[in-house]
Order: sequence, then structure tokens, then C-alpha cells
Amino acid sequence: MDVTIIGGGVCGLALAHELAPDHHVTVLEASPGPRGGGYMIDFFGPGFVAAERMGVIEELRSRGHAFEGVRYGLPDGTQSGTLDVAPLVKAAGGRYFSILRPEVELGLLAQLPDSVDLRYGKRVLDVRDAGPQHAAVDMGGGEVLESDLVVACDGVRSPAREHVAPGHGAIIPMGYRVASYLFEDAPFARELGERMLMTDTAQRIGWLYAADAQRVGVMLAERLDPSDARRPTADPERLQAVYAGLHPQIDEALTRAPDSFYDDLGAQSWAPRWSRGRIALAGDAAHAPSLLAGQGTSLAIAGAEALARSLRAAGPHVEVGLAEYERRWRTTAERTRRSGRLSASAFIPENRMQVRLQQIGRRAIGLPGVSRLLTRRFLAA
Repeated sequence: MDVTIIGGGVCGLALAHELAPDHHVTVLEASPGPRGGGYMIDFFGPGFVAAERMGVIEELRSRGHAFEGVRYGLPDGTQSGTLDVAPLVKAAGGRYFSILRPEVELGLLAQLPDSVDLRYGKRVLDVRDAGPQHAAVDMGGGEVLESDLVVACDGVRSPAREHVAPGHGAIIPMGYRVASYLFEDAPFARELGERMLMTDTAQRIGWLYAADAQRVGVMLAERLDPSDARRPTADPERLQAVYAGLHPQIDEALTRAPDSFYDDLGAQSWAPRWSRGRIALAGDAAHAPSLLAGQGTSLAIAGAEALARSLRAAGPHVEVGLAEYERRWRTTAERTRRSGRLSASAFIPENRMQVRLQQIGRRAIGLPGVSRLLTRRFLAA
């Protein structure tokens, strides 16, 4: 059948990879090409296992990085503790590495079958039913594409979610805002070494890491009123005003902020149903756990594989395949979404007392048995 995928990010490319052997697949991506910039993620969990089955894990691993762990820094520049990643890697059976999110897209692109029709610069304005067994996407200017199935993989703000589940199109803000960018500075990258820096601060925090030998990655997050759902506008001067004083190295990195960078609310999405007729949702469009949950990319790949497998098993009965995909995958997606709500408070302490409790908790990880227990609980979240 003809399948149109809206969104050429991680979820859309993973789904195209899996559907291509059996179907004619078109991917519509609004950006003019593969997206750069981005931030570092930890890749593990169901997405890792799915990537192994898909045959793309070695391509992704070759683009990833193995950090030694994290060092925690105070505003005066002193170190307040460290955390090693080795127990986490061991608990995951080696199925764990860090990777820039855009590199996941590039890795999937490198493995994408030639039969996939990938079209950049195609912004979808509307989706609609086009009969009992067809759906259509409208790209404006009279350009309409009809297919047997349309799958929206276009992120947490997917316009298609309102069509599939009326009343659930809006995002669910979680009360924080995140900014991220990369800049080139080889000496700075060498200075950071193989440990990420994370500030030991309340209300607002910063991360720094060597993305590679030449580039430094920056991520900044702050707590906000969760009722504020307005989409932020990137502003380098605002970063200086909000995050100055977290740590001397953060202060240096703030002077390197570009004019344009990632800046958005931490938000989730939820829908009581993931398909209606021949229009379906996948990835963050269906079940965004939020950036700080740490599993969005993993869920996007594993969910795409689950959808493809369900459609393959259902054959010509597309609606049956969509229902089976949701039945099998919703439990995992919901569990991760709930975990994501807890992750924000863990990453961004509300006050000095929470900071202190985290410092005590990090020391306890070194006790016999504690490290193994915590890492296994983290991987199962």
C-alpha cells in the first residue's frame, strides 16, 4: 500500500525503514534538510533492542560516544561529586551509549532503503480523511497527497493529534524550559574530557560536554510556571541573564551562544486513541515523555518498529494492525510518560534541600548493592 509519513525525524525515518520492504513509502519533512545542532542523549532501553532487530545499531553506535560519567560543579567552580556510568552500562548488558540526537537521524538516513521517497521542505498544513480506506495531506498551493495510510511522526506539537483525538491536540507543559546548542572549540572540548559537567544548583541547571574532539555541547534548563504553554523564542541575551553564575565554564559557554538554537518547553503529549480511520500517530505525536525523561528517542524507534510489525502481521486489514499496535505499545509508552514527570524534578531540584539530598544520594550509590539496584530501576523506568 501507499504510506505517507509526516516528519523525517527519528520516528519517521525508523518507520520508513521498517515499512519500505512491503510498501511504497513517502516521507514529508518540513525542514530543508537533515537537522543539525541538537543535544546529547543516552540511548538504551527498548529502542536499542529494536535498533538491533532493524540492523541499524552498529551504524548508530559508530556515531555515538562512551562517556566516563558526570562531574558535578558548584557556582564557585569547585567539584561537589562525580557519578560513573560504568554500572549503568553493565546493568544494561552493554546496550547503552550516548549520541547526539541529530546523529541518530543521520544514522537512520544512512541505512534508509533507496525505495523511500524522502521529500524535504514539505510542510503539511492539514490531514483529512479521503474515503473509508484513504487519507490525504495538504501541503498548500493545491499540493495534496492521498495514500492508503498517513502516519504523523511530527513531534509533540503534531497538528494531526487533534484530528485523531479531538480535544487532545495541545501539549502538556511540565514546568520547565530547555535550551541547547553546540559550538566549536577544540581546547574547551579537551578541557571537559570524558566527563559531562552538571551544575549542582536549584531552579536552573546547566550541562556541558565534549560532543567530539572539536565541539562543545551546552544544555540549560530552568523551572517555570507549568500553566505557561507559550512557545519560547530563542534569545542569547536571555540565556546570559538567566544562567550566568551557575559555573565558570557555563559562563564561558554562554558567551558562545549562536543567534539561533534549540529553545522550547519541556512538554508531554497524550491522546486516548492513536488512530482514526487511515490516519495514525507515532512517536512524540502520540506519546511524548518529554526531553528530560531521557527515553524519547528510544521510544520513537521502538514504537515505529512496533507499528510496522503490527501492520505487517495484519496484512490488508490496516485498522486491525493499528489497533494491535496501540494495544501492545501503549503500556510501555504510558509507563515512560509517568517516569518522565518524575525525571524533571530529579534533574532540576526545586531548592537547596533537594540539591543536598541529591548529593547524599550520589554518595550512597557507592555502597554495596545500591548502585546495582538504582541502575536497574533506572533502566526499567
